[in-house]
Amino acid sequence: MLLDTYKAQDLIWLTTVNAKTSSGTYAFRGDLVVKEGEMNEAAGKRNPPIAMIKEAVILATDDKLLMVVGNFADVNELPEYIAHFTTDMAATCKPVFYVDNIKEGMVVGAEGFTYTLIPITSGMVWNELLDLCYLEKSDLKGQSTEDKVVTAYEALKDFKPKFTTVSLDEALAARTDSKREAWGAV
Repeated sequence: MLLDTYKAQDLIWLTTVNAKTSSGTYAFRGDLVVKEGEMNEAAGKRNPPIAMIKEAVILATDDKLLMVVGNFADVNELPEYIAHFTTDMAATCKPVFYVDNIKEGMVVGAEGFTYTLIPITSGMVWNELLDLCYLEKSDLKGQSTEDKVVTAYEALKDFKPKFTTVSLDEALAARTDSKREAWGAV
């Protein structure tokens, strides 16, 4: 299974959900490493990841990614994702990334896929995804955690971004100095 392969490659940094859905697909929520940290020879292990999809929401078959949603701290992490994961995506996959350092939403065409980039300054990806798909908590009531990801996937199929389509270079040039607001215990 694809997600098990990622785990074996140490690409799973944090796992909230990683299980089979009732429809036979696999749901994952957590952090997915996009670019690994350098090997620390003295410690005998890798340094923390250089780039990752934080708060990722993924639905996959045994060998393809059907849905990828998550947060990039920097739009410059998108080319790393494209280089590493494009071959794993199903032809119908249309990733949505909430990005800390862009000012406005955009659609990026690269390697035969469209990536929707949405600015985010605060909040959680899961809640933003539910809002994007017009899903209410009542729509998810009684479902397993894994099947909630399937429901989000089905709703996301209807999402038609109304952002400007730009090239990857234009998206990278739109980078700002914005950072996501810190939240949680102080």
